Amino acid sequence: GFQVALCTLTLTVFLELCSKRTVASLLKTTNEGPALYRACIGANLVNNLAIGPPTYMLATEFFVYKSDLGGYSLIRSLTAALGLVLTHALGYHYAHSQMHRPSLYWAHKFHHAFAKHVTPSSANAVSVVEYAYAYMLPFVVGCAVCAPDERALLMAVAVISVNNLLIHTPALEETSKMLPWWAVSTEDHMMHHRVQVKHFSAPTISVDRILERTMSLTKGKSNVINPAAATAAG
Repeated sequence: GFQVALCTLTLTVFLELCSKRTVASLLKTTNEGPALYRACIGANLVNNLAIGPPTYMLATEFFVYKSDLGGYSLIRSLTAALGLVLTHALGYHYAHSQMHRPSLYWAHKFHHAFAKHVTPSSANAVSVVEYAYAYMLPFVVGCAVCAPDERALLMAVAVISVNNLLIHTPALEETSKMLPWWAVSTEDHMMHHRVQVKHFSAPTISVDRILERTMSLTKGKSNVINPAAATAAG
């Protein structure tokens, strides 16, 4: 658990250095900038070092499949890792959407203090309640559902943690447009920070778009308007 946390913090520092212009803007453009950035660093340390590792160890102890006891299967491991990523995406989307309701927004407000100036370190700059509810709980539920082995858990955690940092890295906003439609892009998440009413999915699979496409398909082709045909008819 602590090794994962240290790797996350190391990558955070690297991406933060790559985003030094945004960091400088955050520090200079508002009176609250320096205090906000200090709070951001503090939240990263508390969440990554005090909450993340114990949760990881508890999940490993109670829900992780001990592959050394029953033999290792690559297919089983990959399937469990994919299932864990998917479960986390669903759980985070639900929790995040709930935290945008007035009754729970207090737990999410700190993260949206980074609206105009989003830095990689803001990825884990969330309240303790949000970190436990939206970040850690989906992991624990995913472990209980998918029973990943140690490798699968590590793969899933790495994918989710790295992507969480990447979608908060301003320099990747344009490049991220090349991602497939079902993936959460940096552009998507930056838009969420700006408007707060769309793109609730993070940091891997865009549950928003999957739900939108599913709903459009269930409505049937008869309800889809062809712009060209409508123009001709007019």
